[in-house]
Amino acid sequence: MRFVLAIVSFVLGVLLVGLGVGQRTVFAPSPTLTARASHAAGAPVTVIPGSTLNANPGYQRIRVSGSNTAFAAYGTTTDINAWVGNARHTTLRFDTTSHALTARVSGSAGSVPNPSNSDLWWQQYTGSSLSFVTRLPANMSILIVSDGSKPAPPNVSITWPQSTATPLLGPLLSAGGLFVALGIVFLVWALVHQRRSRGPRRRSGGGRPPRVRASRRAASAGAQVPRRTRRGRLLAVAPLAALTALALAGCSPQYWPQPAPASASASPTSTATAAPAPPTAATAAQMKRIVARVAATAAQADANKDAKLAAERFTGPALALRSANYAIRAKDSSEAAPPVIAPDGVSVALPEQTAKWPRTLFVVDTNTKDKNAQALTLVQDAPRDPYKVEYDVSLEANATFSGVPSASVGAPLLAPDVKLLVLPPAQLAAAYADVLANDTASKDNALFSSAGDDLRSKIGKSYKDQKAKSLPSTAKITYSSQIPSNDSVALATNTAGALVSTDLNEIETVTPTTAGAQVNTEGAVKALSGVDSSTKGISATYGVQVLFYVPPVGSKQKIELLGFTQGLITASEVK
Repeated sequence: MRFVLAIVSFVLGVLLVGLGVGQRTVFAPSPTLTARASHAAGAPVTVIPGSTLNANPGYQRIRVSGSNTAFAAYGTTTDINAWVGNARHTTLRFDTTSHALTARVSGSAGSVPNPSNSDLWWQQYTGSSLSFVTRLPANMSILIVSDGSKPAPPNVSITWPQSTATPLLGPLLSAGGLFVALGIVFLVWALVHQRRSRGPRRRSGGGRPPRVRASRRAASAGAQVPRRTRRGRLLAVAPLAALTALALAGCSPQYWPQPAPASASASPTSTATAAPAPPTAATAAQMKRIVARVAATAAQADANKDAKLAAERFTGPALALRSANYAIRAKDSSEAAPPVIAPDGVSVALPEQTAKWPRTLFVVDTNTKDKNAQALTLVQDAPRDPYKVEYDVSLEANATFSGVPSASVGAPLLAPDVKLLVLPPAQLAAAYADVLANDTASKDNALFSSAGDDLRSKIGKSYKDQKAKSLPSTAKITYSSQIPSNDSVALATNTAGALVSTDLNEIETVTPTTAGAQVNTEGAVKALSGVDSSTKGISATYGVQVLFYVPPVGSKQKIELLGFTQGLITASEVK
């Protein structure tokens, strides 16, 4: 019976150990899960939403093939959906039953623009076939196209990692080891019992059998000494080996059942939840790429004096000044080119807090070569449009931006008529224009700080008076200001104030004072107007872009000029 128990224990132990080994071999789970889609809907766009990407935990490996050209990019779901618009597109969903990607087609427009290098993307990939790894949150999506007009690549797959934990391995090996050890115990017990049952018996003659003692002395005398067998030693080592195997089987937690993680419960003393952070128009990395693209376009346009090319990345006052500069330099080589925008000089990046359009970005860009620092205010009118520089301002030497929020937080865009500042942004340009015209006599002079304001000395009242005195008696000069339509841009700061970019036009008109007298032109005015002299007079308009820090209402701090750019934008004969 003891031998039967030993055999049964051995057999059970071997079976359990075999099952345990099978957990890591034959029955081992796959380390990945791949969902595939092969659709022929013909839509020019394929979208993988964040819910599909996060249908399974872990990273996501995306593979795209099936066309000569493939493009993929990811960004926020809001940006992806806005860029797609009403275009016909295929949305991929994960089927939890079949573990496949299902396709749903919607939209009507048959084509989209080439999405390459859109300012909305966080990252993009191009090639004949694509394979890349991401780990995107639920609020991000992936866009896939061919070239915008052809159908999107039809073969798409997503691969997620799977847990290779085998929680039954530890219990199976442990139980198997215990049964093997128990079988050894039963075997030893059976052998010992058998040996005892075969003990010494009396002979028929009644005499006791001679006892032979094995000793070193007897062995040296040539006596036959029985040797010790290794059976007992092996029987002692076997349980130790089984216990060692059990210990090794329990080393890794993935080989044992783990308790379910405790679900987070709300605090019994408070039910309030933190408000989600408002979205920002772009990330710091996006803003650096955008500035690099703007710098590349500006460098090429400046070198070729190409206003049409500049219009791809400049608009409003910044474009007007650059276009005029190109026209002047085409006729007057002594005219300086616009300051160079450094492609990698972003030191301050402030995006607007918004998920809608138009969107605004504020950037401080420093060119270490010429020590020139510029503040760029960029605007994106629609999802498929690039960001364009609306204001390009050279900063004052003492300009600081300590109260600017971080790029990850962003700042709200303030309304032009907001009452939270010492002066609404819409009134700022007119007030400063009056200061330039009248200096301390201006009714708004007390609102502005004169410390570090170099623009006053360049085009302020003292400059205007001196220029008027330098003219001959046969000519006179008049000055006026023109405030463009309400296009100021104000971004809030951490100090409850705002960074305000705005512009104004300073108009100089020189006319003769006596009959037959002529007004002669020179330099940039001559180059831009194309007039050498005139008996009617010459009118020149100078565009002035300014950047202010405006403190909050009730503050004793004054409005500070942080930077400015001014230059001739139009010149013509008086009509």
